[in-house]
Amino acid sequence: MTGMTADPPLGTFLATLRRSRLLDPPDLDRLTTRHNPTSARAFADALVRTGVLTHYQAEKLLNGHWYGLVLGPYSVLAPLGRGGMGTVVYLARDRRLSAALGDSELVALKILTNRKAEREPKALRRFRREMVLGRRVDHPNVVRTFVAGELDDVYYTALEYIPGRTVRQLVQETGPLAVGDAARIFADVAAGLAHVHERGLIHRDVKPSNVMVHPDGHAVLLDLGLALVPGEQLPTDPTIVGGRGYTVGTMDYLAPEQARDASTVGPVADLYSLGCSLVFALTGSVPFPAPTAKEKIARHRSDWPPALEQVPQEFARIVHRLMAKSPEMRYGSASEVRDLLAKWATSSQTRTPVDAIVLADTPGNDTGLWELVPGEDLPDPSAGPGWELVHNLDDTPGSIEVLEIPPEKPSRSGCLTAGALFALLGFVITRVV
Repeated sequence: MTGMTADPPLGTFLATLRRSRLLDPPDLDRLTTRHNPTSARAFADALVRTGVLTHYQAEKLLNGHWYGLVLGPYSVLAPLGRGGMGTVVYLARDRRLSAALGDSELVALKILTNRKAEREPKALRRFRREMVLGRRVDHPNVVRTFVAGELDDVYYTALEYIPGRTVRQLVQETGPLAVGDAARIFADVAAGLAHVHERGLIHRDVKPSNVMVHPDGHAVLLDLGLALVPGEQLPTDPTIVGGRGYTVGTMDYLAPEQARDASTVGPVADLYSLGCSLVFALTGSVPFPAPTAKEKIARHRSDWPPALEQVPQEFARIVHRLMAKSPEMRYGSASEVRDLLAKWATSSQTRTPVDAIVLADTPGNDTGLWELVPGEDLPDPSAGPGWELVHNLDDTPGSIEVLEIPPEKPSRSGCLTAGALFALLGFVITRVV
């Protein structure tokens, strides 16, 4: 088992396993009698082979870690990834449903520790917003929130587990998507956004890493952590949801107006981000690469989008209109975008079913996450690939030259550059996905 260094005495391992509550005492006694183990390592390997434990659980137990493997009714199986605000997302089994239905009901369990919440109250406020807003949506193309609360020294949200790969992962692993595949995936995203908007929310963080593609080819929109309710009474702390001078979102996919005042954006800001995400899906690159947030925002406000020469001109026009600098020049609704993209979509192909536990139960590239014990804080929340969440900016709109993008395919020879836009004044909170 990867990364294992400990082989404790068998009695110590059995005591740790018993304390973990992963197995009921009668079941543990029965398994011990059946396997008649001679060592802790041999018994752990046998329990993994028979599906009683995951590699992740076995490694924690062999190293003496029992706490956090069971959180209330959830058995933590393996880490899935890093969420925003220093949270960690785990694949977990809902033991209540398993007991009642004889079924292995899997959830994505997002965890924020009490210690981090005490150190960073704003992280808790954002986390609670996501808990509440997530319950407002119910659509097959938006991840569902089942339940949220506090237990065993952590705040948690149990989310629908969506097997598959994000658009970002697919492009990194296999290259840019074909037009038909990109159209199908983002027609689903647009359908999900239409529902989000109907429920009175603006997503504000549409990007490739927030679009999960199921093995059957359909897509689900993730993460309402930055969602906004237009007209809501805003928190006094502008770093919670943004405000004048504080831009909130992922800079590579951020609508120009969201950089000015993220608290006043409308639904079409999400359509701009959808267009940027389509560019990444079709080319493998973000539309406006730049070394700093300041320069990225400047390019969003002034530069023509990429020409997309490898894409049919009519489809490129859809993408470019989504990325119009002025909100009024974009499409009127996500439903309209869904219908347009659906005309270009190819049918999804039947794919081999994914064994969710096998897929998750490996360290992968994020060994730091694998080494973490559930309920522990990330030692370095900024480690690994990530995006900016909040920037404190001195925004001076009068100095910004905005270039409107017409619906038709633009000529790259007409590109303009913006002058000096902002001075970056404050800190950066990194959002890791």
